[in-house]
Parts: sequence; C-alpha cells; structure tokens
Amino acid sequence: MSTPFSHTTRAIASDSIHALVLVTLLGFLLLIAWLIWFFTKDITIYSVSDDARLEQEQNTIHVSTQRVGRVITVDAELGDTLEVGDILVQLDTSVLDLSLKGDTKISESLKEQLDSVQRERRLLDKKFGEDEKALSDQLKILEQRYHLQVSNQKIQAEVADRYERLLEKQQSSELDYLAAKRAYQQMAMATLKIQADIRALEDRRAQLISEYELEVSTLRQRNQDIDGKLAEVDTRIQQSHLAVSEQKLRAPIAGTLAALAEIREGEVLAAGQQIATIQAEGLISIQAFFPPALALGHIRPGQQAQVKLDGFSWARYGQMEARVERVASAVQQGKVLVQLSLQGEVPPQLPLLHDLPARVEIATGKKTPYQLLLQRAGEMLSGKATEEIMVEGA
Repeated sequence: MSTPFSHTTRAIASDSIHALVLVTLLGFLLLIAWLIWFFTKDITIYSVSDDARLEQEQNTIHVSTQRVGRVITVDAELGDTLEVGDILVQLDTSVLDLSLKGDTKISESLKEQLDSVQRERRLLDKKFGEDEKALSDQLKILEQRYHLQVSNQKIQAEVADRYERLLEKQQSSELDYLAAKRAYQQMAMATLKIQADIRALEDRRAQLISEYELEVSTLRQRNQDIDGKLAEVDTRIQQSHLAVSEQKLRAPIAGTLAALAEIREGEVLAAGQQIATIQAEGLISIQAFFPPALALGHIRPGQQAQVKLDGFSWARYGQMEARVERVASAVQQGKVLVQLSLQGEVPPQLPLLHDLPARVEIATGKKTPYQLLLQRAGEMLSGKATEEIMVEGA
C-alpha cells in the first residue's frame, strides 16, 4: 500500500537532484572563470616609496656693472618682485649719447655720398649707352657704304679693263679708256677714305669703352671705400647702442630682489661691481628612495608614476602624475635614489613646497595572479619581502 504523499515526495527528490546538478555546474563554471582569471589576468605592479620629498631648484643670479658709470637713478628696492627686463639701476650715458650722435651724423653723410656715387654711375651708364649707340649707328652706316663702294669699284674695274681691251683692238678711243681708268682710281680713293673713317670710328668706340671702364672702376672703388667707412661707423653705432643698453642694469630673470648694494645717485660704480642678487623659483622635482630589490632591474627612466602628498588625501585633493627621469646606479645607505619630474597639470589644491614629504608609486610592469602567488611564495621562503601594490589592469 502506497503512502499518501508519494507523489509529493518523488517531486521533492527530483527537484533536489536538479538543484544539486545546477549548483555543481555553476560552481564548475565559476572555478573555470577563476582559473582563467588566475592564469591570464594582467595586474599592474607598482613599486612604492614612502621616503620621497619634493625638491625645488634654486636659481640665483648676480647682477654686475659692465663698465664704469655714474648712478643716475635706482629703480628697485630690496624684496621687489621682478620680471625679466625690469630696470634696477640706470647709469649716466651722456658721453655715449654724444658719441652716438656724432657717429649717426657721419653715417648719414656717408649714405648721402653713397647715393651720390650711385647717381653718378647711373648718369655715366646712360651717357655711355647713348654715345656707344651713336657710334655704333655711324659705324653701321659706314660699313654699308664701304660694301657698296667696293661693289661699285669692282664694276668700274671691269669697265676700265673692257675699255683697255677695246683700245688694244683699236675699237675704242684712248680718251674713253683714260676716263674709265680715272673713275676707277677715284672710287678706289673713296673706298680707302671709308676704310679710314671706319678705323677712326672703331678707335673712338674703343677709346669710349676704355674711358667708361676706367670711370666705372673709379666709381666702384669710391663705392667700396664709402661702404667700408659706413661699416666701421655702423659697428661703432651698434657698440654704442650696446653700451647704452648696458648702462641700464636690468633683471636677467624673473624673481625676487634678494640683495641690493647700498648705492646712491651720483655715485660712480666700477666695472664688474656687483649691485644686486635676484633669486628665482626653480622647477619642482621629486626625489624618492627605494629598496634595491624594488628599484634595480624594475625601475627605468620613462616609466610613469603617481605622487601623493603626505597630509593631503588623494581622494579629496587629487594626486600628481610624474615620470622617472633618472635612477641612481649606486646604493647609498641601503636605498636607491630615483629622480622624477612632474607631468601634466598639478591639482590647484596641492601645494608645491620644497622638502614636502610624499608617497611615490611607480608602475613597473604587469603580472598575473599566478605569477604573483609564486613571487610571494618565493619571498616567504627566502625571508625577503618587497613593498609592492597591485592594481588590476587590462
């Protein structure tokens, strides 16, 4: 005889088996997922140093006189905040101004002389061009006349020869022959005269060119002499401007006037006398000290880092990004010095003060949980421990 709840009991047993199978399958899937994560997940490793300080480079410049000068005005006071180019002290420049004025007038006079030489050259070129063209035109006309005369002379020579042959055959009179011969001789004389005129024109043209080249050479020499003198005067003017500028002692850098000599108006300062000291704020860098096990072979220039200031919660005030610039090659007092530079914008709430303590975290690589477990096990067995933090990464 069956029990009253046999169907219910069988249903409960069936559901229990299904739930057990489902839980087992879910556990198996979670185990596979965990193993995949354990052997393949990349975790960023940071080497950490709590022994870090902000370092501010100090930039101090001393301002000195370049030459002897009498103080006209003192334009700065001790403790002033200066910008580049601000005048500290002005020295007398009256002698330099007088010399500069004289050289300026000389320069203007030389430039006028140079313009005059250039005008003479232009006029000379123009006149030579006109005269040379006129002679060339005349020479061309004479050469044309010469060629025509030679042609006519040849014809007349043939006429005279024909009359001479006819005279020998007594077919022409001696008077005709003599007239033809006289005409030929006149043409020959005319040809010789044209040749002489052509040679005379060629000589005149050669003389014109020679005179032109001589005058051009003279003007060129004058131009070079004036250019040389002008260059000397311009050099003196530039030196005078530089000397005048040096008599205004200016701030070479921006910063605070940390020292100012006790000088009064009218006092004569010697060349090279120090009159002021300016101190400017330098760049901020970070110096962190790491155990050799964390630094050597792990930290290299170019690696990215995070800097957190002691006493300023990074969640509230933020943190600074940095980059490794240099890793010391030697171990000093059991630590390795790592120097870093700030990168990007610094959160405005964080103060950048010299010697402010900080915490530095340098990303040194990626490892899987399996590799980290083996590393920790090795450290425990060897009795050594390194201060590293892990952040999961892709």
